[in-house]
Amino acid sequence: MQFGIRRTGTPVARWAIFCLCALLLSGCGTSKESLPEPDNTAPDYSGIVLEDDGIALTDAEREALFSQGELDRGLSQADLMEVQKYFKFYVHGNRRTIELNLLRSRPYFAYARKVFREKGLPEELACLAYVESGYNPTAVSRSKAMGMWQFMSATGRQYDLAQDWWMDERLDPYKATRAAADYLAELYDLFQDWHLAIASYNAGPGKMSRALEGTGEEKFFSVCRNNDVLDEKRKLKPETMQYVPRFLAMCKIMRNAEALGFAPAEPRAEDLVSAPVRELRARPNTDLAAFAGALGMSWAEFSAYNPAFKRYITPPNRPVSVYVPYHVEARADKLLRDGKLTGRGWSTYTIARNDTLGKISVRTGVPVSVLRQANPRCEPLKIGKKLRIPGTGKGGESMLASASAPAKSAKAVPAKAAPAKQTVTRASKGSKPAAVAAASKKSAPAPAAGKSGSGKGSAPDSKSRSHKVRSGDTLASIAREYGISLTAMRDANSHLDDPHRLTVGQKVNVPKRSGSAEKSKSVMYTVRSGDTLWSISRRFNTSPGEIRSMNKLTGNTVRPGDALRVAVN
Repeated sequence: MQFGIRRTGTPVARWAIFCLCALLLSGCGTSKESLPEPDNTAPDYSGIVLEDDGIALTDAEREALFSQGELDRGLSQADLMEVQKYFKFYVHGNRRTIELNLLRSRPYFAYARKVFREKGLPEELACLAYVESGYNPTAVSRSKAMGMWQFMSATGRQYDLAQDWWMDERLDPYKATRAAADYLAELYDLFQDWHLAIASYNAGPGKMSRALEGTGEEKFFSVCRNNDVLDEKRKLKPETMQYVPRFLAMCKIMRNAEALGFAPAEPRAEDLVSAPVRELRARPNTDLAAFAGALGMSWAEFSAYNPAFKRYITPPNRPVSVYVPYHVEARADKLLRDGKLTGRGWSTYTIARNDTLGKISVRTGVPVSVLRQANPRCEPLKIGKKLRIPGTGKGGESMLASASAPAKSAKAVPAKAAPAKQTVTRASKGSKPAAVAAASKKSAPAPAAGKSGSGKGSAPDSKSRSHKVRSGDTLASIAREYGISLTAMRDANSHLDDPHRLTVGQKVNVPKRSGSAEKSKSVMYTVRSGDTLWSISRRFNTSPGEIRSMNKLTGNTVRPGDALRVAVN
């Protein structure tokens, strides 16, 4: 995400550049009245190096530039001059873009600060989402990074952001924020320096490690000043070199927004998403369209709170988080617990002669695996039997019309699953319509775990154990300690009022891994060319800190040929 501009000689040229920059940095709006039409393109900062605009700072601007927080203290004069270029660009020439980003961040900025604070991280890391996406929860980059925190698919999965036919949790602004905090904490654990950790969020830890090794430097700005001595494999891209100073400029602006004439990023009544948002748990196969209708919300309004959902139905194999306005929490919770939501998000397909699940998949646009999930007793296929078809959540208010064999609908590539070429034959003479209908009904899903209200945990069952929370513990760190997924930890502790806010001495449930996976083991690993402590930890599903501890390492440097003992999780 590179960005840069040179001052041009004519007012027309300067105005054209200003409009282009505003377009690139703008995104999907959250205010009904104040924001422009949605644009889900993530900011693109490609271009030539930014130069100082030559405009003198006012007293308020100078005071803001020299202000210091946890992440921008101790900058040298040369470092500060680099930050000043981006500070002046935002404050002088791009004020409208900053205003739009501030409007868009209203529902999320305070939450992001809270997440970083509760994880023991600097609160100003919340400003990184301004650089990544302009706080656009549905932003998509040219490289297919998605969401407010611009997770690539593989990295998102490493931090338990589910991505499947049903939903993409990289677009969940709350889960993605928690995942970004965990990722940044791991990067800091690796580099022990916030500027290097933040640069690695953009470039990747391997790239940053190679640049440090190639220059022999220990600080981000020093690496940038020596970037020309590196070969192409180790050299930092202009986008990464600009990433940290742009972030620090945003920290200074946000810290002094009111003094600089910007409206603070506080929620307002006209926002489409109103904070505080309430997080509830929805059972598998919950009809979200019916749920939204029962709350008096249009699908567009519901989707603004829940951009991760691709369908009108929740996944059939797991409970998921659903977000609602705080003033409807009690009603929404009752609707989800009653489990009687049905009708609006489903359509039906009547099986015809010679149908196969593959043919039905093409007609309905639903993968074969999903057809089986939604209709677990559908095979063998019988003429006249009705299948439930989950509706898509994309495309506004319309629901899928009831499908039938002769009807044509958008084609979709069937999922690669078990063979689906079972042709329908005529139903036996003894078959009755009532029996066919009964066979197609899906049994009700098991009730989702309720909240205890105490937040003190509950006794673990035979498939879990208890962990006493220590200072600095989070669900993510506990999950890593026991070698299980963060999703499994959340599901095992759904009884907590807030599983993301733990207190020292509190007991949480830790689900056991099955089979031989329960026994932890370690192996000896020989470092290869290009390896970093981070890449090795990812390969073995462990953490850089654990590798350092097991091998009594004091730094982060590893060299080809080094023998390391690594825990295998």
